Amino acid sequence: MKKKKKRYFSSRQRYQEKRSGKVYRDLRRRRLERWKSSSYIIRSKSVVREHEIVNLPAPPDFSLVNNTNTVLNYIENARKTLKRQKEIIFDISKITNLTPETIPLLISHIKDLKFRNFMTIHGNAPDDDKFKKLFTESGFYKHVRSKNEFVVSVNNLMHNESNFKVKPELAGEIVEMIMERGNLSDLFIEPIYNIFIELMSNTHHHADLSKYGSSKWWLFLFIDNDAKKISISFIDLGVGIFKSMIVKSYIKRIGLTTRLIDNSILVKDILNGKIQSRIEKDNEIRGKGIPQVVQYAREGCFNKFYLITNNIMIDLKDSSFKKLTSELKGTFY
Repeated sequence: MKKKKKRYFSSRQRYQEKRSGKVYRDLRRRRLERWKSSSYIIRSKSVVREHEIVNLPAPPDFSLVNNTNTVLNYIENARKTLKRQKEIIFDISKITNLTPETIPLLISHIKDLKFRNFMTIHGNAPDDDKFKKLFTESGFYKHVRSKNEFVVSVNNLMHNESNFKVKPELAGEIVEMIMERGNLSDLFIEPIYNIFIELMSNTHHHADLSKYGSSKWWLFLFIDNDAKKISISFIDLGVGIFKSMIVKSYIKRIGLTTRLIDNSILVKDILNGKIQSRIEKDNEIRGKGIPQVVQYAREGCFNKFYLITNNIMIDLKDSSFKKLTSELKGTFY
């Protein structure tokens, strides 16, 4: 028994001595170096891997309302490029027209993770001094990283929100700002305030009632005292009205198939409130919904009032609409 124990300790000792010898030390060192080298290459590839950068010149008439199909097609082209794991440059340097509502359209997509696809988005400002002033003073640069700092005009307000049901205090602040700087009659306070409440309430509910308050929406207020015009834009990048669960449920109830139906035949039913949720929770949140927005849109304080969602653009002043060749994946007022 003692001999076996002695032989065991002797063999263990020889093994330990062998492991501590120069040959084993060199072997372990080389193995460790290979492991470190391999890990470093994997990490470095993920860190320093360079993506192709694609320059995307914006359409000269960079106006969502006036040049809807072209501008939406530009955004969709950017989406497809990012999906191919390429970085992009939103090049708006050579535009010859810029309207205020296009700015929240641009920033809402830039800040949307699904749109960005974890790629880097680069950009610049218009060369034209008038459009550069509008762009840099809009508040756009407060939401992106930039080498320069720009002062936001006191006549502008860029606001984004998520995970909130309704922000009455924000609606009140905007109405005060409009009434104070826009020189409007007090008679317009109620319609303007109620429209903001409805838009905030309706954000993303068309998509999924169980995710109430989860969608991010953007609001941009632009007051042009020289032209005596006020521009208000509201956008969320949900699924859009025509792809919502509410509309899909309605289509099933009338015995049609969502894939085959043309959105244009649903416009009238949406505007008059025929398409609405039967869920008590939703009715409580939504108030009168789109029909109430339509009602207030026809007040004299609004010269124009558009709704763009999916592939439909509606003029809420007279309920006329047109089918678009490009699509907005969301809802814009």
